[in-house]
Parts: sequence; C-alpha cells; structure tokens
Amino acid sequence: MAKYNVNNVPIWIWPFYMLCSMALAIVAYSLFVIWYLLCRIEYKGMEHLSPSKNYIYCMWHDNLLPYFVVNVRYSKRYIWLNHPAWYMKPVHLILFFTGTKKLALGSSGNAGKEALQEVIEHLKLGYNTLITPDGPSGPLKALKQGVLDMSAASEVEVVPFKIITPRAWTVGFTWDGKRIPMPLSTIIVQYGKPVKVLPGNYDEAQEQIISQM
Repeated sequence: MAKYNVNNVPIWIWPFYMLCSMALAIVAYSLFVIWYLLCRIEYKGMEHLSPSKNYIYCMWHDNLLPYFVVNVRYSKRYIWLNHPAWYMKPVHLILFFTGTKKLALGSSGNAGKEALQEVIEHLKLGYNTLITPDGPSGPLKALKQGVLDMSAASEVEVVPFKIITPRAWTVGFTWDGKRIPMPLSTIIVQYGKPVKVLPGNYDEAQEQIISQM
C-alpha cells in the first residue's frame, strides 16, 4: 500500500476504505469533544492577536492531540497542508469535522511545492493555517524552513505557541512523545508574539519563533 495515496486507492476496496476511515475519524473526533467538555482550557497571550488579522500558527508536533481537544471547531477560515498518504484519510476527515475549509495535500516528492503554493495563495486571501515545523516525522523540535518560506511569501505573520498540559499521559511509542491530557485537568494555550518573516531575516525570525514554542 506504500504507493497509494488518498486519491488512488483501488476502487475495489474504496467503500471499505472509506467506511473504516470514517469510523476512525468519528471515534477520534468524539473523544476530542468529550475531552474538551471534561477539561478546563485557559488562554494566555491573547493580547498579541488581532481579531481582524489572519496568521500562520506554529507549534511543535507533540502538541497535536491537545490541539485537537482545544480546537474542536474553528470559528475562522483555515487551510491545512497535509500528507496525502492513504492512511491519513481519518485525519483529513477530522479536519473536515473541525471546520477546516481547505486541504492542500502534498509532501516531499508528492506535489509538496504545489501544495505549499496553494496554502500561500489562501493565506493571501485571509485564511489561517497551522504548521508543525518538526513534522511529520522529526527531528524532534527542529524547525524546518517551510514555515519561514510560507510567511515570507504570503506576508502573513507567524504566531508561535505552545500547549501546556500539567497532567497528561505520554504516548511512549510515538516519535514525538505525544501527550494526552488527563480528564478534568487544565490545558493552557500560550500564544507568543507574532513574528514577521522577511527574506533577509530568517535567522532572527527562527530564533524568535523557537524561543516562544
């Protein structure tokens, strides 16, 4: 199945593939909603954000599970850059459930440049996006250049942030040590100051982004 992506899954297994993907997505999303209702969510640094602007939100990959807990439904327009591999279909469906308006599917060797350009064009139209610059598979907490290129090309600021989970389980077998907040615990979303990326300030911008994640 390594050669297949979400667009070329064999037609003879398509119904079963979609049924399994939908079932997994519904179960996962339902758990995110339950956790959202059970946990207390606090936001810090909101004063850095303007309600009239769109942003490139940037966090480390290990924040993904609590991120979906605190963002069970978007109130603004979002586009996501996501991997097109066949096994990612449940994630794509979860993003649809959250209200994501557009998916740009691509990765290195799989129309990655075209997908990045699609995100940039939508950012210029006022969409927001989320980037995990050490994803999808590491190295852990090593910022890759894509988020800098995206910001410089779109002229949209990067908002680095982190999600603090004082009480959480760690999923030890994942490469990034994903965290699952414990029920009835507090989840803290801490936004940093927006960073303007220009073609000539990549090093400075990278330091500012990393220091706030």
